[in-house]
Amino acid sequence: NLSEETTLISIGRLTRQKNFKFLINAFFKLSEKYNNYNLIIVGDGEEKNELLKEIVKLNLQKKVFLVGYKENVFSYLKKSKIFVLSSLWEDPGFVLLEAGYMNRIIITSDCPSGPCEILDNGKNGFIYKTDSLSSFLFEFDNLINSDKHTIKQKKINMKKKCKEFTIYNHFKILKNILN
Repeated sequence: NLSEETTLISIGRLTRQKNFKFLINAFFKLSEKYNNYNLIIVGDGEEKNELLKEIVKLNLQKKVFLVGYKENVFSYLKKSKIFVLSSLWEDPGFVLLEAGYMNRIIITSDCPSGPCEILDNGKNGFIYKTDSLSSFLFEFDNLINSDKHTIKQKKINMKKKCKEFTIYNHFKILKNILN
């Protein structure tokens, strides 16, 4: 029963790589300024209990939800406004393409192997310095304070980027290589 306009979503295994503890702590600071937002984290993994303890410690039980692994993440993406990638590294970050395909605005860490390239260095979304709370909060403010045209253009750019990763596009590239 969360509102699409006030829901942030992140998707991934609950592991150190995905840096969800940072995200939960950043969300805590974020909620001091934007208290109407909620955070959904889709995924399961070995850090689940640690993350649940962090949520309780910060008294975020009514704002941060670990919903577990889901075969189909698109229904969750559809009910969110902003996709957040907090990873320390990626390989290459296909969840960004899923979020872009679903027309969600993206804020991502500048971690190695994917996000900066997929977001075309900020042309297709918002990029913050990995593991930096101040950078995350700054970019989130930029996102929230951006005009509708800027957000729309970033979503359009991301949608175009998603087309580069279709099976048909890979077929065309392979066909050119073989010819």
